[in-house]
Amino acid sequence: MTCPVPHQQTLPTEFAPPHHVSAAVERFERVGGSVLFGLFAVGLFDQPMLPPVSAALEATGRSRYQPWARAIRTAAADQLIYHGEDDDRAAEAHRLMLLHRDVKGVGPDGQRYSALNPQAWNWILYSAFFVQRGAYIALTGTEPTAAENQAIWDHYRHKTEGLHLPGQSSPIRHYPDLVAHYERMAAEELRETPALQAATSAIRHAPRPDFLPALTGPLWRVGSPALSHVVMVLGCGIMHPDVRARMPYTWTRRHDREFQAITAVLRVAFDRLPTYLTDSPMARNRRAYQRLVTRYRDVGLTSFTPDVAFRSRTSV
Repeated sequence: MTCPVPHQQTLPTEFAPPHHVSAAVERFERVGGSVLFGLFAVGLFDQPMLPPVSAALEATGRSRYQPWARAIRTAAADQLIYHGEDDDRAAEAHRLMLLHRDVKGVGPDGQRYSALNPQAWNWILYSAFFVQRGAYIALTGTEPTAAENQAIWDHYRHKTEGLHLPGQSSPIRHYPDLVAHYERMAAEELRETPALQAATSAIRHAPRPDFLPALTGPLWRVGSPALSHVVMVLGCGIMHPDVRARMPYTWTRRHDREFQAITAVLRVAFDRLPTYLTDSPMARNRRAYQRLVTRYRDVGLTSFTPDVAFRSRTSV
């Protein structure tokens, strides 16, 4: 990937975490920049459980009929938003906001929907955050403290600032309030919708991706059921229980055991594999840039005041 790598960014005072929780923010950031994060993508299926979101997805048809192409575009946008330079992140956020203005209409239930309706728009942001948080716990084996939860939420809000609606429609600021809102939505607003059924079917009976050559067809038919099962287990495993209960996928104690076993293996991979293997291209670019910055800064002097010892030696 040839996109520019970002400079080390300093969070505004409002978002800057205390020193003792900064490590949690760094781990959260690393999870979001890992290719292993993609294995938890089914966790995002709480999004089409909201009827207005389902109606919008069904109206465009891309999730149902072009699941791989849409997944690739979503992943690309996420990388720009979370790991791009400030200007690139702002440009991508502006593009997404502008294009979503056209996503509006009347759903099958007769209710009007709009992608930029605050409830639906913010639900997408909340969902994406909790999926990254769930993957963070699964891949690191650590549960964030109250302070760390607020810090990673502040960090996420900062990164997605260009996607925030104005005024009272902006995302919830305090983490406990966010959790309460999510739990209320999960209990009262979410449904098994046509878009959810289509998305689940696309995972469980995944067609061969267009980017794989036709000769890989037999191999895909043999391997895809196992891969689909792993992805379903990981994604459902990090879901809120009320959300998982609405999935068209029966969760059993066996799935609990499988989730624990698979995440144990992934945790070892996340900890021990070289980052150049587990980083996404954008995250790998940024990490390389930061190493070079550190190396070049180490070359410089720490003070430009006259060096008396050096002058005395050269004057002899």
